[in-house]
Amino acid sequence: MARDQRRLAAIVSADVVGYSLLMGRDDSATLAGLKAHRQELFDPKIAEYGGRIVKTTGDGLLLEFPSVVDAVRCAVDVQRGMAERNAEVPPEQRIEFRIGINVGDIIIDDDDIFGDGVNVAARLQTLAEPGGICVSRVVRDQVLDKLSFRFEDLGAQAVKNIARPVQAYRVHLELGGPAPAVRRRLQHLTRAAGWQWFGAAAVAFVLIGSAVWYLVVRQTTAASPGPPLMSVAVLPFTPASASGDDERVAERITQDITSATERAMRSALVVSHGLAAKYKDKPLDPRTVGHDLNVRYLLEGDVRSAVGTVVVRARLIETSNGVQVWNDRVAAPLASSRDGVEDIIAQLTNRLRPALYDAEEKRVARLPKSDASARELVLSADALWDRDRSLNGMLEARKLYEAALSLDTGSAEALKGLGWTLYQQLIDDPAVDHDRVVKELDDVSSRAIRADRVDPNPWRLRTRALMSQWQWDSAFEANTEALRIDPYRNGTLGDRGLLLLLTGRSQEALPLIDQAIALDPRNPDVPSYVRLKCAGYLLIGSYNEAIGACERSLALEDDWLAHMDLVAAYAQKGDMAKTVLAKADLLQRQPQMSIAYVKALRLSDNSIFLQQLEDHVYPGWRKAGIPEN
Repeated sequence: MARDQRRLAAIVSADVVGYSLLMGRDDSATLAGLKAHRQELFDPKIAEYGGRIVKTTGDGLLLEFPSVVDAVRCAVDVQRGMAERNAEVPPEQRIEFRIGINVGDIIIDDDDIFGDGVNVAARLQTLAEPGGICVSRVVRDQVLDKLSFRFEDLGAQAVKNIARPVQAYRVHLELGGPAPAVRRRLQHLTRAAGWQWFGAAAVAFVLIGSAVWYLVVRQTTAASPGPPLMSVAVLPFTPASASGDDERVAERITQDITSATERAMRSALVVSHGLAAKYKDKPLDPRTVGHDLNVRYLLEGDVRSAVGTVVVRARLIETSNGVQVWNDRVAAPLASSRDGVEDIIAQLTNRLRPALYDAEEKRVARLPKSDASARELVLSADALWDRDRSLNGMLEARKLYEAALSLDTGSAEALKGLGWTLYQQLIDDPAVDHDRVVKELDDVSSRAIRADRVDPNPWRLRTRALMSQWQWDSAFEANTEALRIDPYRNGTLGDRGLLLLLTGRSQEALPLIDQAIALDPRNPDVPSYVRLKCAGYLLIGSYNEAIGACERSLALEDDWLAHMDLVAAYAQKGDMAKTVLAKADLLQRQPQMSIAYVKALRLSDNSIFLQQLEDHVYPGWRKAGIPEN
């Protein structure tokens, strides 16, 4: 067997920030801009520093350099050049890059390169800020004494598909020496007190800095953090028989579940299928496997096909103690949806997500809050809000999200949680300053996307933020991006159904909402989807169907919005006895309910939707005696 061709190289991964949005706004200008940047800046710099373009994608470049020093110099020159080229460009039109650099052993296949070193460079790139560079520890160590750039330690980062945390460093693009704020302070000391005072201040600065470095950096890195939060490995699913068909179905389900989980749960660290595959057909001790892969959870299962049906049983195991924390069974006919496997993947992914969150929330709840990390605070906030869905519960959760952001200003998870509390406050808090909260939601959702643009959740939040501003075309674009990233997520389909309702297209919304429910009928969000069906039927005057949907929704979850729609549907149907009872239930849960209150929510400016309210909803409330103001 021929040996792999290998060599050690510096790998540079570059990617355009917000490429989909830029293309959505003006694809011709975006492509022309990228071409100009390549011809006038990137390609000349790559040639100048002896690099090679391995391959390009629509929004990225993979480069190889024989010298790590030249790789970093090239990346810095490119980012400085891009900053100059963008100086006069409006922020929403700027083409900016994130760059990641690693040194590692690569496998050469014709003109392409592969290997763990390439994967790490790609993950480092996702950690970089727009216009910034993020490098691995080996890169920092090799260039530290050769280049004058400062490197900021970002700590050990858990990145997807890499089994161990990666020590990452941010490159500061100004020349080395004290940070800008410190430089200004030293200059002030020089001017104010002369060199003798400057010398004393400099000595004090060094001593204090050394002490802080020792207390903060050394003490935090010395601690053993254990496996990363939300870390999981999908072990090879076991076929129930030795038949080739069962073997192929089991292998496909294992791979697809791994990919779907990685795509659907950006906050989770999912071990690559290649690393987990070595445990196939081996007796397993969860604690040993968890230690080997550095994960907190294992997903295992078995596959059985019989009489035209494939049945999958899945189990989630906590590796610290070998305890099973969740299990489920999913079945689908082999004749449907690409032999039923896609149905199974969609259902298992939607069920695994809340199970993993629930397990981590319970585990984190046992930890002392004083020592909690940003991600642990986010999980605590999620758990608190799950327990208490009231306005007070939401506001208490917000405090924890804000505390997490004080520890990690770029936490996508904390930003998403904070954003959802803002959106919920727009619906539930009658005293809220609507314009202020909408503005804050717009900012937080944009920051969440900058923090992780390949997670569907920030795009879901962005959809709601744009809906709140009646920017319907942009909201549909954000929703489309979320669906592209994770087509299995029922919440994203539900979001599209809501968008269609608010733009007067209830007939189109109803089938989509049914799809969202069918993806996972046991999902905790199903009551809200059923309530959307009630609202959709009510808006088009199908009062019997609206009543049925609202009653089903309330049987699953007591939500004042479902009571509100049910009052209108009963009254429009002429069932005044039930109208009276439904009105009493509504006012008990929302005493300030009035037609003016609902109008103040500013749900939509779409003329068709507003007319549907006037034709079918407001008259029902008036018949029920709901006040105008």
